Amino acid sequence: MPEFDFAILHMLNRNRRGLTARKYFLDRLTPIFFSPRVEHLIHFGDLGFRGCNVFFPLGPENWQQMESDQRGYMWKKSENIIQGFAVASMAADRRLKRALQIGEAKFPLLFGDNFIKALAAVMVKHTLEKRAINKLIMVGEMAELIPLLDYLGGYGLPVSVQNQHPTRDEAIAWRLLYEKGWAVSHSYISPEKWNRGDLIILFQSGYKRLAMASPGTFWLELTDEGHNLAPSLENSLARVGMDNSLPILAPILESILYTKAGISGSNVEIKGFNSVPNSVPEIRDGEDLEILIEAGERLGLWEPFRQGCG
Repeated sequence: MPEFDFAILHMLNRNRRGLTARKYFLDRLTPIFFSPRVEHLIHFGDLGFRGCNVFFPLGPENWQQMESDQRGYMWKKSENIIQGFAVASMAADRRLKRALQIGEAKFPLLFGDNFIKALAAVMVKHTLEKRAINKLIMVGEMAELIPLLDYLGGYGLPVSVQNQHPTRDEAIAWRLLYEKGWAVSHSYISPEKWNRGDLIILFQSGYKRLAMASPGTFWLELTDEGHNLAPSLENSLARVGMDNSLPILAPILESILYTKAGISGSNVEIKGFNSVPNSVPEIRDGEDLEILIEAGERLGLWEPFRQGCG
């Protein structure tokens, strides 16, 4: 088999219904009819990276209904596929986070969280080079925000983190204020306080209309509905009939970034970005992000997004 740069896992966007969806039949038919398979070969021509799509012909609810030994069978078959293509980890559709029992996989699953945070940092810098920004507003839930906030704090702009659970992030705000001197605040989502000259970064779906309705603001959609961010890369997915939105693209590019930059780790998304080769020094906070950003620059991963932004 040829060596590929990545493999992306996805499932049906709906759940199977009828007789085959009943647990009794689902457990017995899985090895025969529902085994994972390579469905598409993907080539990012501009970047030169090649990969495959590993497809589970089931829906998320079907997956959760199966016995653990049947899920183990699916993971083992998937591991055989990625080993055959010489891929060390597997990217996974971000929308499957809640469905997949992550600990059952014996290989790293990457959902693109760290790539999205690095992309946010890159696009903030790109925007600041083109226009004056008064405040950065980060809307929605995103895990492990300290590296991104630490990185962005270096621009000297006020940063407002807004979500439905602001009290959970108060310790982060205090730490960055007293240890770094960064002006970071946390609050509930407050579109009435979004003003002209603000840059709004959306991490969670459902708030795009609010951003669009705020006059004089700029916004970047890095949610599960994000698309038209890097048309040249998205077209490579569309050509083979795949969903080309950020939930698919971000995990793929994170997988490429880690592999080509020599970054590795077991279940990186769960444990955080905490395992790097001996040639890379121990890193903390915003420096985590800098390593990812620099690796992305060397690989040319950011340029399609800059071009898409105009």
